[in-house]
Amino acid sequence: MTVRPDAADVPDGGILSDLLQIGALEALSTSDGPARVACCETLELAGLCVMLAFEDADLRDALMPSFAHLATVPRRGDDHVVIQRDANDGAGNIGIGRRDEDIDWVAPHEAVPLLKIKMTEVLFDHTDHVMLHAAQLERAGRCLLLLGDAGAGKSTLATALEPAGFRLQSDDIVVMSQTGTLGALPFPVTLKEGSWRLLEHRRDEIDGAAQHLRPDALSVRYVGLTGDSSWMKAGWILVLDRQESGPASISELSLSDVFGALLRAAWSGEDAMSPDVFEAMAACLHGAKFGRLTYSDLPRALEVVSRFCEE
Repeated sequence: MTVRPDAADVPDGGILSDLLQIGALEALSTSDGPARVACCETLELAGLCVMLAFEDADLRDALMPSFAHLATVPRRGDDHVVIQRDANDGAGNIGIGRRDEDIDWVAPHEAVPLLKIKMTEVLFDHTDHVMLHAAQLERAGRCLLLLGDAGAGKSTLATALEPAGFRLQSDDIVVMSQTGTLGALPFPVTLKEGSWRLLEHRRDEIDGAAQHLRPDALSVRYVGLTGDSSWMKAGWILVLDRQESGPASISELSLSDVFGALLRAAWSGEDAMSPDVFEAMAACLHGAKFGRLTYSDLPRALEVVSRFCEE
């Protein structure tokens, strides 16, 4: 079956209308009905093709800048995300929904975070790889993987490491292949309000970025990555343990503890981790140096991480 994202706007009569009626052409719809589509953008996420269908060019121009680096040549999408306006709402709310699913309506300053969430859901539904909630950096051809719970400071620490010769490849989602190599999912870096004044080397870019509100009510700004998303073997793995006070240090971590940290950060789309996933994680850890970073002060944490990755 051929799918055209703009099929919902086909006027009555003509060959396109006839194709719709006989089922050879399928309109792009959500649970609210056929989508209103004026323009589309095709994005590539870890080999997956996602088509964004915008109601008008103004919506595209407002939301695409954060994801423009993911744009690729137009082609048939593996999945679709629809972006609409609420014609009956004077507040200018924006609706975003996946194909054949419900549309979520948000204020304009909440739309970019919601679009990122929808694209992440698409990726999780289609990928054959293990996904890790982690940050990935590269220095001298080796990969540094940062693991930690929400609020551990992965994005801030990863961005702050750039002046020490690290290139930030992903601050949020890392893809693990069946052979244990790591590939970054290159969404823009998400910086929470508390980190904006801590990253002096990015000050101009942060100050010039638009402010957005996430569903968890946190204000964020998005900035660009400094590294590519090429597949790499893990060289160093750090589990972050952020404290209210105290010195920065890296302590030894047992193989079982770092394996457990990988499991907590992992999502594979399966109810239970398969033997293949465990083998991929074992391959990821093989030859890597790992430890637990305990820290409260960012500058001191940068010093100990940089030394750790030089030894």
